[in-house]
Amino acid sequence: MKKSFIIACLCTVLGTQAHADSNIFNHLGAGFEVGTTGIGFEVAAPITDYVQVRAGMAIMPSFKVKDIKVNVNVDDRQWSELQTVTGYQGDRPTNVKLDTKVTKADFKLLFDVFPFRKSSFHVTAGFYAGKSQLLDVYTTNNADAFQAITEYNEMVDATDQIGVQVGDYLLTPNGERVRGFVKVKGFKPYVGFGFGRAIPKKTRLAFAFDLGVQFWSTPKFFIDQKQGEVEVTKKDVGNDDGGFVKVMSKITVYPCLNFRLTGRIF
Repeated sequence: MKKSFIIACLCTVLGTQAHADSNIFNHLGAGFEVGTTGIGFEVAAPITDYVQVRAGMAIMPSFKVKDIKVNVNVDDRQWSELQTVTGYQGDRPTNVKLDTKVTKADFKLLFDVFPFRKSSFHVTAGFYAGKSQLLDVYTTNNADAFQAITEYNEMVDATDQIGVQVGDYLLTPNGERVRGFVKVKGFKPYVGFGFGRAIPKKTRLAFAFDLGVQFWSTPKFFIDQKQGEVEVTKKDVGNDDGGFVKVMSKITVYPCLNFRLTGRIF
């Protein structure tokens, strides 16, 4: 009797497990999204009735912010010395402009967990991965003056160098322009929650949304120099204008709000 009961229980468990396993990747869905991560697409499949996996790309369309006015940290003594040692007799740069270009593209792998079988509410964990460079910052005028400043900086101590003042950072030129980069971690863990399924159960198409954050660590700043990209260390040089670089240095997570149109392929 005991043996029959144990065998019956084992058959029931195995049969239930087999039924659950039959749901693994037995459907396929696709989706399109727009939001703070840009424009994206994804494919999705169920792992169990309570878990689904999504993989795709999120691309931020490239855009520029033009003509950001910044200051050059040069005094009368420095400029007089520069003219003496370099022979440059042009005007001191006063109306310096920056352009900022934003570039962002990431592969994503996310797992949605549905705590309630009949609800589309889900919590999500996974990661985004892509290039670490986020912003490209560069000057667009005063090329001759920056060439002279580059020559001058090669002759003086680091504490007496001339450069562009952006927030708390001093960016020195390399040749005819100042160029800097803002970088974050290429691998960015993600956690969030949302409503909606990547593979609709009752219809072919459905809507969903997700809210969460990417953890991309403290942004780091680099400048283009002859020896390659050099990380900029924070320097308090008496400027408190709170420029965008200073603000960016405090942002260690990136908020993600995305709206998705999802569809079931089979």
